Amino acid sequence: MPDAPLLAAVDLGSNSFRLVIGRVESTPLGDQIRPVDQLKETVRLAAGLDAGNTLSAAAQERAVEALRRFGERLRTFPPERVRAVATNTFRVASDARAFLERAQRALGFEIEVIAGREEARLIYLGAAHALPVDGRRRLVVDIGGGSTECIVGADYVSDLLESVPLGCVSLTRRFFPDGAIDRASFDAARWACREAFAPMAAKYRAAGWRTAIGTSGTAKSLWQIAQADLGEPSLSAGALQTLEAMLLKAGHADRLRLASLKPDRRPVLPGGLAMMSAAFEELGIETMQYCDGALREGVLYDLLGRSSGADMRDVTVARMTRRHALDERHGRAVAALAVSLYREAARGTAEEVSRGCRLLHWAAHLREIGASIAHDDFHKHGAYVLRHCDMPGFSEDEQARLASLVLGQTGGLTKMRTLLETADDWLRVMCLRLAVVLHRRRDGRLPPSIRLRVKAGTVVRLELPEAWAGAHPLTDHSLQLECAEWAKAGAWTLDYRTVPVAPPGRDVTPPAAAART
Repeated sequence: MPDAPLLAAVDLGSNSFRLVIGRVESTPLGDQIRPVDQLKETVRLAAGLDAGNTLSAAAQERAVEALRRFGERLRTFPPERVRAVATNTFRVASDARAFLERAQRALGFEIEVIAGREEARLIYLGAAHALPVDGRRRLVVDIGGGSTECIVGADYVSDLLESVPLGCVSLTRRFFPDGAIDRASFDAARWACREAFAPMAAKYRAAGWRTAIGTSGTAKSLWQIAQADLGEPSLSAGALQTLEAMLLKAGHADRLRLASLKPDRRPVLPGGLAMMSAAFEELGIETMQYCDGALREGVLYDLLGRSSGADMRDVTVARMTRRHALDERHGRAVAALAVSLYREAARGTAEEVSRGCRLLHWAAHLREIGASIAHDDFHKHGAYVLRHCDMPGFSEDEQARLASLVLGQTGGLTKMRTLLETADDWLRVMCLRLAVVLHRRRDGRLPPSIRLRVKAGTVVRLELPEAWAGAHPLTDHSLQLECAEWAKAGAWTLDYRTVPVAPPGRDVTPPAAAART
């Protein structure tokens, strides 16, 4: 099927950067993705972090060069068919924001920094598509360069998701900085890992999983050593103990003679072994199998879901709306108007406008989530919840932007100066605030015509019928106060006017709302 669509996933891990390109193929069991090209670069980004979590120039340069090569391969891909995700090192690096901008220029596509549990969800999604659909509960363990994710689920559904901020690169750098390994340093590394697993251990032991599956480089390397060098059919606790004894006897990973140990895995073997040994001990694992599916495959299938209308972000918003008993009808009305106003005034590419519309849509549905804590300052409570809660499908940047929209929906605007970076960010806040004011009565009724247009620079004119404004003095007064608030903020200027008759030009009243008037 040469004309079938191609999707691409870029996995920016703490140890390796990977690119996988897959072709979407329709089967009797639904759409499947067949890999057609893969690239891997051992960047060791986490090894470039200093004591203050600042990335070294050398590590940044290795990353940028790898991304330039990936960017050449992806040059003909449209943005909606590429998803790039960054993991733990991007989460913890103190200079991550500046480096992220440089990395995006090198790759040519937006890079999403994802939270640990979102990484776990995507890892399980990738593993599930590489494992049989048998209804059996399984434990999936993925030891990365900077973090380790543990997931329990069955078939394509994950139940438990956890991420601990320790991985093979960070552990090796912390406990074996010069490569030397002795009993004291290895035990210290293993106890650090066991302490990280301890808070979740009881819950995971009681989860009722029947098989343990390892994914990604560390699990693959240990599994291959167990089979090829130790003669075992799977990775077992005994195999880990044997490898530990061999490593301690050698005193250095470079002196360990194993036929299946690849050169790129050798430097991080001590940290990976300590982490896997701790996982076996704390989670009650006796044997483990390996599967090829992991984060990058999960990103591909998640991207496939977005393109087919099954966006996990929409599922998350719907779940949160129900969980917090939010007014869905009112949320739809505010969302429809805010998106209509934004489409009328936004300036940017079609993809940029579409992204802004999605953010407004989600923010409008979740804007009152803080009222479940307290009605006073509900917008502040809501912003905190959206910034810090687990939201499957959302990147950290998307959550931050949602939080800013919810915070800015009401109250003073001067608080937003340090939170909003672009003129488009401010415009989205304006559109949401106007939609909230115009839907204050919560009856779904709107003026017979609404016109919003950019006059010059950052001056926005809102025009409503004069007769309608006279009949709705509270809304008219609120819009005048909005003009004053935007004047104080100094970002955009809101010019609110009433006109004697319906103004010419396109009516931006949402069709559903117009039908109710």
